[in-house]
Amino acid sequence: MTAYTNIGLGLPPFQQGGLDSLCGLYSIINAERFINHSSDEETQQLFNDLIHYLSRRGLLTKFLIGGIIHTEMLVILNKVVGKKRISNVSIPWRGVMNPDLTNFWKSMQRFLDGTPGRAIILGLQGYHDHWTVIDKITSRSIILYDSALIKRLPRSSCTTVYATWKRKHLLLPAQTYFLSNEVLDISQYDY
Repeated sequence: MTAYTNIGLGLPPFQQGGLDSLCGLYSIINAERFINHSSDEETQQLFNDLIHYLSRRGLLTKFLIGGIIHTEMLVILNKVVGKKRISNVSIPWRGVMNPDLTNFWKSMQRFLDGTPGRAIILGLQGYHDHWTVIDKITSRSIILYDSALIKRLPRSSCTTVYATWKRKHLLLPAQTYFLSNEVLDISQYDY
Protein backbone atom coordinates (compact mmCIF):
# COMPACT_ATOMS: atom_id res chain seq x y z
CA MET A 1 0.00 0.00 0.00
CA THR A 2 1.32 3.41 -0.96
CA ALA A 3 0.66 6.56 1.01
CA TYR A 4 1.14 10.32 0.95
CA THR A 5 1.18 12.70 3.89
CA ASN A 6 -1.95 14.53 5.02
CA ILE A 7 -0.80 17.49 7.10
CA GLY A 8 -3.95 17.79 9.25
CA LEU A 9 -4.12 14.17 10.42
CA GLY A 10 -0.43 13.35 10.24
CA LEU A 11 -1.33 9.89 8.94
CA PRO A 12 -1.52 9.53 5.18
CA PRO A 13 -4.50 7.95 3.44
CA PHE A 14 -3.66 4.75 1.62
CA GLN A 15 -3.95 4.74 -2.18
CA GLN A 16 -5.68 2.22 -4.38
CA GLY A 17 -3.98 0.84 -7.49
CA GLY A 18 -4.38 2.55 -10.82
CA LEU A 19 -6.25 -0.34 -12.44
CA ASP A 20 -8.40 -1.70 -9.63
CA SER A 21 -11.88 -0.66 -8.51
CA LEU A 22 -11.18 -0.94 -4.78
CA CYS A 23 -11.97 2.65 -3.82
CA GLY A 24 -14.79 1.34 -1.62
CA LEU A 25 -12.40 -0.85 0.36
CA TYR A 26 -9.88 1.95 0.59
CA SER A 27 -12.54 4.38 1.78
CA ILE A 28 -13.32 1.94 4.62
CA ILE A 29 -9.61 1.53 5.42
CA ASN A 30 -8.97 5.28 5.29
CA ALA A 31 -12.07 6.11 7.36
CA GLU A 32 -11.02 3.63 10.05
CA ARG A 33 -7.48 5.07 9.99
CA PHE A 34 -8.87 8.61 10.17
CA ILE A 35 -11.14 7.80 13.13
CA ASN A 36 -8.73 5.65 15.14
CA HIS A 37 -5.32 6.98 14.01
CA SER A 38 -4.45 3.35 13.30
CA SER A 39 -0.82 2.36 12.77
CA ASP A 40 0.38 0.98 9.45
CA GLU A 41 0.36 -2.51 11.00
CA GLU A 42 -3.23 -2.18 12.25
CA THR A 43 -4.31 -0.85 8.88
CA GLN A 44 -2.53 -3.68 7.09
CA GLN A 45 -4.40 -6.16 9.30
CA LEU A 46 -7.74 -4.54 8.40
CA PHE A 47 -6.83 -4.71 4.70
CA ASN A 48 -5.91 -8.40 5.11
CA ASP A 49 -9.21 -9.08 6.91
CA LEU A 50 -11.15 -7.37 4.12
CA ILE A 51 -9.37 -9.32 1.38
CA HIS A 52 -9.83 -12.64 3.21
CA TYR A 53 -13.55 -11.87 3.73
CA LEU A 54 -14.05 -11.13 0.02
CA SER A 55 -12.01 -14.13 -1.05
CA ARG A 56 -13.93 -16.58 1.18
CA ARG A 57 -17.20 -15.33 -0.31
CA GLY A 58 -15.96 -15.46 -3.91
CA LEU A 59 -16.31 -11.68 -4.26
CA LEU A 60 -12.70 -10.59 -4.68
CA THR A 61 -12.65 -10.67 -8.51
CA LYS A 62 -16.03 -8.93 -8.70
CA PHE A 63 -14.90 -6.11 -6.40
CA LEU A 64 -11.45 -5.74 -8.00
CA ILE A 65 -13.01 -5.24 -11.41
CA GLY A 66 -16.46 -3.78 -10.78
CA GLY A 67 -16.19 -2.05 -7.41
CA ILE A 68 -18.46 -2.19 -4.39
CA ILE A 69 -22.09 -1.17 -4.30
CA HIS A 70 -23.82 0.51 -1.38
CA THR A 71 -25.42 -2.58 0.18
CA GLU A 72 -22.11 -4.45 0.11
CA MET A 73 -20.36 -1.51 1.80
CA LEU A 74 -22.78 -1.71 4.71
CA VAL A 75 -22.25 -5.47 5.12
CA ILE A 76 -18.46 -5.03 5.08
CA LEU A 77 -18.61 -2.18 7.59
CA ASN A 78 -20.71 -4.31 9.94
CA LYS A 79 -19.15 -7.76 9.48
CA VAL A 80 -15.47 -7.01 8.87
CA VAL A 81 -14.76 -3.62 10.41
CA GLY A 82 -17.22 -4.17 13.24
CA LYS A 83 -18.10 -2.30 16.40
CA LYS A 84 -14.61 -2.67 17.89
CA ARG A 85 -13.11 -0.48 15.17
CA ILE A 86 -16.07 1.80 14.31
CA SER A 87 -18.88 1.62 16.83
CA ASN A 88 -21.41 3.89 15.08
CA VAL A 89 -22.30 3.52 11.41
CA SER A 90 -25.28 5.54 10.24
CA ILE A 91 -26.81 6.46 6.89
CA PRO A 92 -28.97 9.42 7.90
CA TRP A 93 -30.04 10.20 4.32
CA ARG A 94 -31.06 6.62 3.47
CA GLY A 95 -34.32 6.59 1.54
CA VAL A 96 -34.34 10.34 0.85
CA MET A 97 -34.52 10.89 -2.89
CA ASN A 98 -32.51 13.85 -4.20
CA PRO A 99 -32.32 15.98 -1.06
CA ASP A 100 -31.42 19.62 -1.31
CA LEU A 101 -27.63 20.18 -1.52
CA THR A 102 -27.73 22.87 1.17
CA ASN A 103 -29.46 20.65 3.74
CA PHE A 104 -27.18 17.70 2.97
CA TRP A 105 -24.08 19.90 3.10
CA LYS A 106 -25.10 21.41 6.46
CA SER A 107 -25.78 17.98 7.98
CA MET A 108 -22.26 16.88 7.03
CA GLN A 109 -20.81 20.09 8.48
CA ARG A 110 -22.70 19.57 11.74
CA PHE A 111 -21.46 16.01 12.00
CA LEU A 112 -17.83 16.93 11.21
CA ASP A 113 -17.88 19.92 13.53
CA GLY A 114 -14.24 19.42 14.50
CA THR A 115 -14.99 16.62 16.95
CA PRO A 116 -12.20 14.03 16.69
CA GLY A 117 -13.04 10.42 15.95
CA ARG A 118 -15.59 11.12 13.22
CA ALA A 119 -15.47 10.54 9.48
CA ILE A 120 -17.85 10.43 6.55
CA ILE A 121 -17.61 7.99 3.64
CA LEU A 122 -19.15 9.73 0.63
CA GLY A 123 -20.45 8.05 -2.52
CA LEU A 124 -19.85 10.01 -5.73
CA GLN A 125 -20.95 9.77 -9.35
CA GLY A 126 -20.66 12.09 -12.31
CA TYR A 127 -17.06 13.15 -12.93
CA HIS A 128 -15.91 10.47 -10.47
CA ASP A 129 -17.62 7.13 -9.84
CA HIS A 130 -15.94 6.80 -6.48
CA TRP A 131 -16.06 6.23 -2.73
CA THR A 132 -14.05 8.69 -0.65
CA VAL A 133 -13.56 9.94 2.91
CA ILE A 134 -14.31 13.50 3.93
CA ASP A 135 -11.53 15.08 6.01
CA LYS A 136 -13.46 18.30 6.63
CA ILE A 137 -16.13 20.41 5.02
CA THR A 138 -16.34 24.19 4.77
CA SER A 139 -19.05 26.38 3.32
CA ARG A 140 -17.16 26.30 -0.01
CA SER A 141 -15.47 22.90 -0.29
CA ILE A 142 -15.27 19.30 0.81
CA ILE A 143 -11.67 18.43 1.72
CA LEU A 144 -10.94 14.75 1.12
CA TYR A 145 -8.79 12.04 2.69
CA ASP A 146 -8.79 10.07 -0.52
CA SER A 147 -7.34 6.88 -2.02
CA ALA A 148 -7.12 8.42 -5.52
CA LEU A 149 -5.42 11.63 -4.33
CA ILE A 150 -8.48 13.78 -5.02
CA LYS A 151 -7.95 16.75 -2.70
CA ARG A 152 -11.23 18.67 -2.70
CA LEU A 153 -14.66 19.08 -4.22
CA PRO A 154 -15.72 22.72 -4.65
CA ARG A 155 -19.34 23.24 -3.62
CA SER A 156 -19.99 25.15 -6.83
CA SER A 157 -19.24 21.90 -8.72
CA CYS A 158 -21.46 19.65 -6.56
CA THR A 159 -25.08 18.58 -6.82
CA THR A 160 -27.42 16.00 -5.28
CA VAL A 161 -29.77 15.82 -8.27
CA TYR A 162 -27.89 15.02 -11.51
CA ALA A 163 -24.46 15.84 -12.88
CA THR A 164 -24.04 18.56 -15.49
CA TRP A 165 -21.03 20.17 -17.11
CA LYS A 166 -20.93 22.83 -14.36
CA ARG A 167 -22.10 20.63 -11.46
CA LYS A 168 -20.04 17.58 -12.32
CA HIS A 169 -19.78 16.01 -8.84
CA LEU A 170 -22.97 14.12 -8.00
CA LEU A 171 -22.98 13.54 -4.23
CA LEU A 172 -25.00 10.50 -3.17
CA PRO A 173 -26.61 11.29 0.21
CA ALA A 174 -28.36 7.90 0.45
CA GLN A 175 -24.92 6.30 0.05
CA THR A 176 -23.12 8.45 2.59
CA TYR A 177 -21.99 6.91 5.88
CA PHE A 178 -21.56 8.92 9.07
CA LEU A 179 -19.00 7.06 11.21
CA SER A 180 -17.77 7.56 14.77
CA ASN A 181 -16.64 5.83 17.92
CA GLU A 182 -18.58 7.96 20.33
CA VAL A 183 -21.89 7.36 22.02
CA LEU A 184 -24.24 9.83 20.39
CA ASP A 185 -27.66 10.29 18.94
CA ILE A 186 -26.82 10.21 15.23
CA SER A 187 -30.35 11.34 14.35
CA GLN A 188 -29.40 14.88 15.27
CA TYR A 189 -27.50 15.01 11.95
CA ASP A 190 -30.51 14.00 9.90
CA TYR A 191 -32.11 16.47 7.59
